[in-house]
Amino acid sequence: MPDSNMNWTEIQDEIKRCEKCKEEGFYGVTCPDERVPVSEPQNEKLLFVSEAPPLNSHYYFYNENSNDRLRNSLFELLRSDLGYEINTINDFIAAGFYLLPTVKCPSAINGRNTAPAKCVITLCAERYLKREIEYIKPDGVCLLGRTALQGFLILRNLWDVQMHDPREVGKTLSEAAGKVLEVKILDKDTKFMLSYWPTKRHRRFHDISEHIRMLIEAIGFSSP
Repeated sequence: MPDSNMNWTEIQDEIKRCEKCKEEGFYGVTCPDERVPVSEPQNEKLLFVSEAPPLNSHYYFYNENSNDRLRNSLFELLRSDLGYEINTINDFIAAGFYLLPTVKCPSAINGRNTAPAKCVITLCAERYLKREIEYIKPDGVCLLGRTALQGFLILRNLWDVQMHDPREVGKTLSEAAGKVLEVKILDKDTKFMLSYWPTKRHRRFHDISEHIRMLIEAIGFSSP
């Protein structure tokens, strides 16, 4: 098992070298992938958890030289709906935010980007996302989309000893979205908001900003 006492740089270096999906024979995973966050988190209050880096190696949230759709959409919501002056990654981090993908490498079918398989989500969430969240210790986590929700459900069972009623979350993302759930991570109670993947084509695109607002209020995070 991975060393839970690794520092941030060591965790990210391990991610950049990871070929565990190849070793396990998981089909369609393009690994390893070197696209990790460019800055170490420092007392960030609200963590966004997304799906996975896209297949195109030139595009990623933390690469400001790329026209990343996730970054553009999330920054637009934070600016237009919530009033944050966020135009760069430095602005985003300085405001107390951070973002991590649930799965660290892209998945593909017939050369086209696809959502990660459940086995890949499980492996990556348990091996890396768990340690990253425990390292950051955020007050709140906003889960963006179905893959992030699946990763959360896997990790919640590892963090919380007690069993949970699955109806608490809901059977679908639509049922789950907008709910705030509290999980004890190590010695800290952390609030999780379930929301949608931020694409402007989603008919509930602006519901995401309302979910973020609810989470900000739930954790007592000062807004602009």
